[in-house]
Amino acid sequence: MGTDAYLAFIGLGLIMIVSDGQVLYRSGKRYLSDVDSEGDSVHSMAKLVTVLFHLVMFGFLALLSVLNFDFGGHNLRAIVGNLGILLLLLALVHAVTMAVMSQMHDARATEERFARPRPSPATTTSTNIQLQRGPVVTPVPGQQGRDPRLSPSIEDQLN
Repeated sequence: MGTDAYLAFIGLGLIMIVSDGQVLYRSGKRYLSDVDSEGDSVHSMAKLVTVLFHLVMFGFLALLSVLNFDFGGHNLRAIVGNLGILLLLLALVHAVTMAVMSQMHDARATEERFARPRPSPATTTSTNIQLQRGPVVTPVPGQQGRDPRLSPSIEDQLN
């Protein structure tokens, strides 16, 4: 691969990597903000993941530029062939990055769901029904305890 083809491959590779990284950053920030009310932590996490994406992809670009793939000897074939390999690697790293962001999204959603205070059962039921606390079985004769309360049967409600 000649110098012109080499520089064209490096330039096109950089453009592809940076543009895909920006897409990942912007959509990842929006995706993570769905479950997190704190904007700063979402911004930081999305930035860290996309910086890692860029570092990995720039490393792959550097390695591909050093390897000699002629693809038939013509400059255009060499550029297209190397860009094809770079696109496959870009797709693979993009998928891994999306999986990482999805894992972070699910972890945040789970954390958010279980961090919220749950309403007590007494507030969700009507005020005239009193919930039973304690054992629900009839105590053995001579044993301390109370008899369980039962709701009225359906036959009593129909009459």
